[in-house]
Amino acid sequence: MQDEEIIRKVRLEHERLRDITKALEDSLRSDAGDDLQAWLAEVCKSFEHFRAHLIHRIALEEIGGFLDIVVERRPTLSKQVEHLREGHAKMIEMAGETLSGLRCLSCTCKDARQQAGIYVQIMLSEVNYHEESENLLVASVFTDDLGVGD
Repeated sequence: MQDEEIIRKVRLEHERLRDITKALEDSLRSDAGDDLQAWLAEVCKSFEHFRAHLIHRIALEEIGGFLDIVVERRPTLSKQVEHLREGHAKMIEMAGETLSGLRCLSCTCKDARQQAGIYVQIMLSEVNYHEESENLLVASVFTDDLGVGD
């Protein structure tokens, strides 16, 4: 796979996840009126979509091998790549725990909306941190190899 293609695929996957994240955030902000149960069901559905795409994207990165290409080109970055891979496992586990937490919220919980928002924002913060780290690593390897510089 050519460098430009790898960069394009990574960028497209990140953009798709951003779109899904926006839909999730929109569901959190939506007004369900007095029907908290319906609101929680919609938030869970949106989060399930987010989680499924996150797992898909992680699988593409792991199986697609662009992290392997990073290590192949820059063996000195193997620890950073391993850290990203560990982050993948952590995010998948965290997404499952977040979904479980969302599903456990009920109409009897007086601050269910606030709690759902907290659960989701913690998850999104983890994903954002991971994406920034990943983008910096990939961009540094591939832009240096392409000769893009000062």
